[in-house]
Amino acid sequence: YNSLTKKKEPFVPLEAGKVKMYVCGPTVYDEPHIGHLRSAYVFEVIRNYLEYSGYQVRFVRNVTDVDDKIIEKAREGGIQAEEVSGKYYRSYKDELKAFGIREPDEEPRATGHIGEMVTLIQRLIERGVAYPKEGDVYFRVGAFKEYGKLSGQKTESMLENARIDPNEKKESPLDFALWKKSKEGEPSWPSPWGPGRPGWHIECSAMSMGCLKSETIDIHGGGRDLIFPHHENEIAQSESATGKPFANFWIHHGLVTVNEQKMSKSLKNFITLRSFLEKYGEKELDELRILFLSTHYSMPLNYSEEKITTMTHSIWKRFHYFFDEVNQLKEGRKEIALPPNDKLLQFESEFRKAMDDDFNVPLVFMLMHRMMHEARETRDPQMMFGVAGKIEKWGKDIFLLFSHWNEAAFFSTRRTGRIIGSEDMELDRDIAAQISKRHELRDRKAFKEADAIRSELSEKGIELVDWKNGRTTWRRKID
Repeated sequence: YNSLTKKKEPFVPLEAGKVKMYVCGPTVYDEPHIGHLRSAYVFEVIRNYLEYSGYQVRFVRNVTDVDDKIIEKAREGGIQAEEVSGKYYRSYKDELKAFGIREPDEEPRATGHIGEMVTLIQRLIERGVAYPKEGDVYFRVGAFKEYGKLSGQKTESMLENARIDPNEKKESPLDFALWKKSKEGEPSWPSPWGPGRPGWHIECSAMSMGCLKSETIDIHGGGRDLIFPHHENEIAQSESATGKPFANFWIHHGLVTVNEQKMSKSLKNFITLRSFLEKYGEKELDELRILFLSTHYSMPLNYSEEKITTMTHSIWKRFHYFFDEVNQLKEGRKEIALPPNDKLLQFESEFRKAMDDDFNVPLVFMLMHRMMHEARETRDPQMMFGVAGKIEKWGKDIFLLFSHWNEAAFFSTRRTGRIIGSEDMELDRDIAAQISKRHELRDRKAFKEADAIRSELSEKGIELVDWKNGRTTWRRKID
């Protein structure tokens, strides 16, 4: 879905096989929250799938480290602005690393690209679409006839609703700042218009074109809250400077609410990854990822403890049970040889069709659940291995899921519900003995006695699964 054209379009990159992708990162003035995390995760999934599909992706995500909010936070704390931005930049990086999100190919910080911004502003002045005024520089919105094409707003209605300040330096209330004259004690850089700092919007235009080395890029992304005015203004200033389309595809994700309310400090519902880990532990990160994936990226996502403890936990259990069974079936096998399988090829085709349809991950989850169900129905270990391999590859390569689910110790720990020790090993041996006894009884046609063993184990929370090859696996019911 292209936010610019308001419709789905076939993705055709500027250069065959290569993708230039720029995503607006955070303004680092406070602790990062799960809204920032979802944003980074959405574009990591998109990046991963493009690479899975064979594209060479050049991925740039910026950091705004000079801004009014950063300056205000520094003033309140009696410290320098760079101390504020440095502190929260490190927090942001730590949270992304903990979540498993890769580094971008380049991560420009605004303060490292001031010269490029000054050059771009000069270019706009020369073209007559920007003007300096008492140390500030403004973009002349009226000079860009397509202003509003991303957000769908008309300049006439914007002017009617604009707040008019009689002391304003701007020619029009809609004009926006490209360069701001620095006040006493604020960060500043030299420029032809005097000491100052860049406006927010010019930063991304300069950094995206500079880092991707192109005046037109393939994909520009960010949250829906950035469509207006940030991305609208990026288009206006970039296309006025170059005379070319700024980005061919615009991708915007929905925002995160907490218990159906916007996150805010006053409501004390500001959820950080650190607070999530303190409450649930690192082992529940997959469940947070599942929560993010269960809603299409373009839609708003509501976070609640109930969703984590019920809905996403239930989904996680289905995957866990399946991988646990596969792990037991694999025990003692060094290599699993899988013959060509039309069903697995069909599953791969359905997966690609869903992801190619605007990255429809919720549909992929439905497919994976059906795959697990059909594999179990066959009672065929080979089909189980094949389906597990597919799901594990998609999970690890694209969704950052299932990183531990091929390790016997992980499954044993999850199965018993506690760290493996002598008592757990004794439990494993006891269940194995019960299963062996049950097999003997069934061989002698003593089905009533065999069923009694199944019932006895079930009362203890142990479920048995019989396979086509005559093997029986077990699992502990998870609350």
